[in-house]
Amino acid sequence: HTQCKYSWNLAKMNKFMSVIVLCGLAGLVKGACETQAANLASAKDDKNYRANCVDILSKQVKMEFEASLQYLLMAAQFSQDTYYLPGVAGIFWTSADEERNHGKTFIEYLRMRGYNGNEFFAEEPLKPILGKNKWESVSEALRDALKMEKAVTSSMKDMIDVCSQGGEDDPHAADWLTGTWLEEQLNGQRHLAGLINSLENF
Repeated sequence: HTQCKYSWNLAKMNKFMSVIVLCGLAGLVKGACETQAANLASAKDDKNYRANCVDILSKQVKMEFEASLQYLLMAAQFSQDTYYLPGVAGIFWTSADEERNHGKTFIEYLRMRGYNGNEFFAEEPLKPILGKNKWESVSEALRDALKMEKAVTSSMKDMIDVCSQGGEDDPHAADWLTGTWLEEQLNGQRHLAGLINSLENF
């Protein structure tokens, strides 16, 4: 009985100490918030940060999320009992996740560069990039997927051009776009074209 009482008291004391620690941390956070505005630091530097380049990168975020929504609708259709093509649906589920992750990666890159804007979707609500929710065949859906990927690749090229303008260039952003994204986009286009041609040859 004494041991149970001791254990209960110890647990109660640990809980009490946790509350004290949390209150202390809350005080620190409150103090930091109160003084933060007077002494802000920024990740960006004028030598490397180019507003025209960063602005066009920020617009890409919406395109990636809208492509993700379009892929979700493709996957949803081919998951229906009336189609039941789990392999095809799987391709589109994976693509939806990839596009969403691309959008997140762009946001992370922009934050690394010191961009503080948060109006990625402010102009109008997100919607599927092609505005479609029905496909007559797998071939039609794959061709739409290829169309989307080519549109994203074209957008990448536009961003690279803006970020490479003489005198206003942002070499890190241009290199990131070229090295990280272009090869992935081109490989994706080749994969989709191959799937379409394999399907048409049957």
